[in-house]
Amino acid sequence: RDESVKKLVREKETLEEDLQTLQQISKLTKNLRCPHVTIEESVQETLATVQKQLAERHGADSQPMELELTISTQEGMENLVFLFNSVEKRAMWEEAFNDAKHKLAMSADRRPPPEFVSALPIRKTRAGLQFTCAAATLGLNAHNLRDVWVCNSDGYVGQVCVLSLQPDPTVACCNGVCNARILSIASIPAAPHPESSDDDEDEESPTEDALRTRRSESLPPEMGSDDSDNQQPTMWLGTEDGFIHVYNCSDTIRIKKNKFKFQPGSPVHCIIHLDTRVFASLANGDIIVYRRDVSGGWNVADRQVVSISTAAAPVTKMMAVAGKLWCAAMNTVRVLNTGSLQVEHSFVVGGENGRGVSCMVSAGHGVWISVLNSAAVRLYHAVTYEYLREVNVAQAVTKMLAGCDDIIRQHKAACLRVTSLLACKDLLWVGTSAGVIITVPLPHLALNTNRVQAPLNMVGIPYGHTGHVRFLTSVELTPEPRTSRLKGHHRYSFKGKDHPHHQPGTAAPAKLLVISGGDGYEDFRNSGMSELAGRDDSTNHLLLWQV
Repeated sequence: RDESVKKLVREKETLEEDLQTLQQISKLTKNLRCPHVTIEESVQETLATVQKQLAERHGADSQPMELELTISTQEGMENLVFLFNSVEKRAMWEEAFNDAKHKLAMSADRRPPPEFVSALPIRKTRAGLQFTCAAATLGLNAHNLRDVWVCNSDGYVGQVCVLSLQPDPTVACCNGVCNARILSIASIPAAPHPESSDDDEDEESPTEDALRTRRSESLPPEMGSDDSDNQQPTMWLGTEDGFIHVYNCSDTIRIKKNKFKFQPGSPVHCIIHLDTRVFASLANGDIIVYRRDVSGGWNVADRQVVSISTAAAPVTKMMAVAGKLWCAAMNTVRVLNTGSLQVEHSFVVGGENGRGVSCMVSAGHGVWISVLNSAAVRLYHAVTYEYLREVNVAQAVTKMLAGCDDIIRQHKAACLRVTSLLACKDLLWVGTSAGVIITVPLPHLALNTNRVQAPLNMVGIPYGHTGHVRFLTSVELTPEPRTSRLKGHHRYSFKGKDHPHHQPGTAAPAKLLVISGGDGYEDFRNSGMSELAGRDDSTNHLLLWQV
């Protein structure tokens, strides 16, 4: 765009010079004593044309004084408008901006690799326990850090292990919380703080008792907790037997005491917080929408039901993208307007013989989607919904398995598929059924991008799992100010696989911890060479990287 601005400036200068010349010619023609009507009419006609063109250029000049940038946030698309004193300054700024953006993109491949921190074994209290999902809390612990809740299930019991990051990453506790498989988990922010003065806080509202009574009438008995609980972030767990268990982000999980639970009526595949509401997708094809009541508590009795699919093809994955809710049902993605609760757009994730969506993750203007039983990840535009690129990790995984036993390598390659995705710090992390994790640099996407052709350098991480990578998530390592525990949480829509968000005016954390959960632990650089190889194949492990 800076070239077009420069071109506009050159055209204006040329037209202004022509205008001065024509005005001089017009004066000279008046001094002619011979008949000069034809010449004068021609000069005036040309003069009028140049003046019109110059006026058009001046009209276009008002736009280049402004520069509009569109950015993608979890609340939707936002526009930033920059004002300049002159077209030249705008052109210089835009040129410097594009140059910096290009240099950052070019330096992406020279970033330091993720730093491996440790491998934490999670001993099984029951045979058959496997990781199902995980999420970082929004509430902070005594060290001003977030914990990570990791869910295990064997089909009969649901267990939650709490990963604490202080002083070193360690599993603080593992407790059974329900008699069913935990299918989904989500971090839900506290209720927004009302804008009120200190004087207002000293005076009790005359309707407070009425509101509390109204709330208690609409909620299950086990939800009759103090309203102060609403000022704490919570963790929502969806189970296979059709319940949602709600816990405070505190030590209540250690004593197996939930805040409340309720029954939507069908297995809960996915839970998302967006626009101060909670969306839960069920196995019967419905999406349930929960809102807060006037006191800030969740009114689960007065819920909204959006029938977006069927029991034969339920919504198994949801993702907040540019203020919309992307809902994956089999191989179809439906984009839900969260205001009208209507489907605005839908498209089929192509290619793979109608295979259903297995994972979705968003980053900027891009959404990465994998399908069942496939080693490929497809990139779609978050705004235009166009298909942009496909990345197949099979070759990169095979390279990492080079040191494995031939039979194991052939078996893993034959049934290779993507099992988890995470977008973090300009990298796409791809977990596979082979236990190998691949990182792919995230390409820069603009609003008008319709194809990504630049090569993407896929890199295998030396440390992985013996079996499947069950989940990938991330959590901030930097302690937050104590005040952040009390306000601002309502601005977040935090999901375990999403980027952490930060309050305006605070510095972004220097470090994140990426966590992989899976079956066993393996160093692919020395695969099969160690005497200890295979000893922990059946033990669930959490692998941690600092980025």
